[in-house]
Amino acid sequence: MSFLRKMFSGRVKTDDPRRYLIEAMLGAMEADGDISDEEMNTLQGNLEGHELFQGLTGDEVQRFLDLAADAIRGAGGGKARLADIAKGLPSRQQRLTAYALACEVCVADRELVEAEIDFLDDLQKALSLDEAEAQEVFESARKLSGLLTLEEKTVKMKGLMPKFVDCMALMAAADGEVHHQERLGIRAVLRNIPDMAVLTADELDRAIDEALDRVQGKDAATELMGVAEVIDQPADRYWTTVYMMIVALADGKSDWREVAFLEAAKKTFALSDYQMDVAMDTARQFPAVAIGGEAPAP
Repeated sequence: MSFLRKMFSGRVKTDDPRRYLIEAMLGAMEADGDISDEEMNTLQGNLEGHELFQGLTGDEVQRFLDLAADAIRGAGGGKARLADIAKGLPSRQQRLTAYALACEVCVADRELVEAEIDFLDDLQKALSLDEAEAQEVFESARKLSGLLTLEEKTVKMKGLMPKFVDCMALMAAADGEVHHQERLGIRAVLRNIPDMAVLTADELDRAIDEALDRVQGKDAATELMGVAEVIDQPADRYWTTVYMMIVALADGKSDWREVAFLEAAKKTFALSDYQMDVAMDTARQFPAVAIGGEAPAP
């Protein structure tokens, strides 16, 4: 079973990520007020052939379609559902997948009208996707190779994974002690990163323990500089910060040393105040936040 099958496995639930992926496609279809045969074929092709929908019965796929269509209809259009779509797709890979599928629908008829451009722009903003990354996904979809590009990105993310884990470990240790809730927060983040879904619970715990041992007693600022040399792309730095913020929120407490660490990350990763605010909003949407108790209100 591939990482996508693991990531999206399970029966029909109202909060299933696949429902929101379908909403993204339906919103793209109705964006210009004219649903073409090519767009319908693209939607149907993804539902029948895309591996994240494999294993579902026809009735289950139809249930997802009904949930998505009813939500869009009730909201008065796909644009009105963008915030809910973003909340329903908290991980980076889910959001990239939603954007790629929407792009495939919009370019299916080889014509991109202004209304579709507006929808994709608004979807990109709602999903907090980096401009360059979104452009790359769009160009790949336009060339009918979007899935290959996402797979390539996943390979790259796997190579960066040790640094992601180190950053989360640094965040957990920033206040001088690692709380159980923070450890659970790291595990939950890793469980939502597709490449890590193939690891057992014991393997995840071992990876976390090794990261915590690596950063023990290290100077956080120096370690961040080392991470920045490896994680050098703006989009990767942004999502690394989101992962760290999820860990910071996991124990339901705020400590000045954690705040200082995030300030250091902001400076080292060259992030703006706006990017930090959006990253925190995204972190608060992540399911892992609830593990350690009540999270700050969005």
